[in-house]
Amino acid sequence: MKHLRHSTLAAFALVLAGASQALAQDAPQQTLFTNVHVFDGVNETRIENANVLVEGNLIKEVATETIDAPDAIVLDGGGRTLMPGLIDAHVHMAITEPVADLRDNFDWMYWGAVSTIEAEKMLLRGFTSVRDAGGPAIGLQKAIDRGKAVGPRIYPSGPVISQTSGHGEHRHYTEPHPNFQGASPSFFNQHVEFLADGVPEVLRATREALHTVQFLPEELEAAVKAAADWDTYVLVHVYNDESILRSIEAGVQSIDHAQLMTEVSAQAIKDADVWVVPFFSLLGLDAETVTKALGPLSAPKFLEVQGGARNQMRLLKEFGIEKVAFSTDIIGDPVALTKQNDEFKYRLEQWSSYEVLMQATSKAGELLALSGKLNPYPEGPLGVIAEGAYADILLVDGNPVEDAMIMTDYENNFDLIMKDGVIYKNTLN
Repeated sequence: MKHLRHSTLAAFALVLAGASQALAQDAPQQTLFTNVHVFDGVNETRIENANVLVEGNLIKEVATETIDAPDAIVLDGGGRTLMPGLIDAHVHMAITEPVADLRDNFDWMYWGAVSTIEAEKMLLRGFTSVRDAGGPAIGLQKAIDRGKAVGPRIYPSGPVISQTSGHGEHRHYTEPHPNFQGASPSFFNQHVEFLADGVPEVLRATREALHTVQFLPEELEAAVKAAADWDTYVLVHVYNDESILRSIEAGVQSIDHAQLMTEVSAQAIKDADVWVVPFFSLLGLDAETVTKALGPLSAPKFLEVQGGARNQMRLLKEFGIEKVAFSTDIIGDPVALTKQNDEFKYRLEQWSSYEVLMQATSKAGELLALSGKLNPYPEGPLGVIAEGAYADILLVDGNPVEDAMIMTDYENNFDLIMKDGVIYKNTLN
């Protein structure tokens, strides 16, 4: 009887031990960063000599006092700057080659393979979140979120929706309209860009024959209303005053590009309190390179946009427009993608290092959060270092709040890159 009782107690002890071990295994992994100066994405003054505790995929604590976490993996930051992962608010993750090549020379398998490779490279440039502004990126997002591929968080917009003869149409001259009866839409038409016009078919036929530049007001309003039903918003790719004003009047919340804006639309943007998502990396291209790449017909349009970019920066600054998010819109060239971080350099022509860092962290995070019910990452905020925020973290050698040019040399200055609590780069001693 004693033996039986002992055996029972021993078995019970084993069960308890097994349960404790299971609980320990189920406990979220903790990572403790010590000896860091924190740029939280919001405040210009860093939190000096701080400690940051990550639990699972969220930030659990930020403190200047010692954090008690005996089971945590401890990483000594060595006085580096700990800051939020970068956010690029306008990319095209799947458009990794010239559009004409993707349309004519490669199949979807090639697209997927190359997009996956480039996604990992983008994460290693410090971009832990991106907003994909058009293209077949939803599958790539799923692959990353399910651990099948490595890359940033992706807020996918899905296919570009363009009007006939619009910014998002890339048909051959002799190719029939994909929406006409009897036409066979290509993979490109089905997954990259949709052509959508107003109800009257005459409108479609007219646009097929004539050059047009934007949707009618009622079409824009319809898109805004449909998006609002999902508690989300519409972004538009626009350039000049007419298209900017029409978009704002229709209720659009994100004005992307807009390099040809004037004082008129700057004031309208200010009054409507909407977001502007410009890119300035195009300033690094000379006329000869542009003409060689785009040809004599398209190059003048690009150069016109390029000429308006510095004026756009001036207007955004002078009008005190603060809802400005960081973006690059670098597409169609893997070599150009490696220069994604150069966007910091151009923005420093007008904004301070602190302002540019905010555009690439907390400001862009606010913009991503507008996606409402469609937000794929609802557990916590992005672009900030704060309790409850996602653990998307960079350890930067130096003080980018004083000199954001540090951010352009990501290979040498980004010593640690964490996304969702997982470390993807660590060169700490």
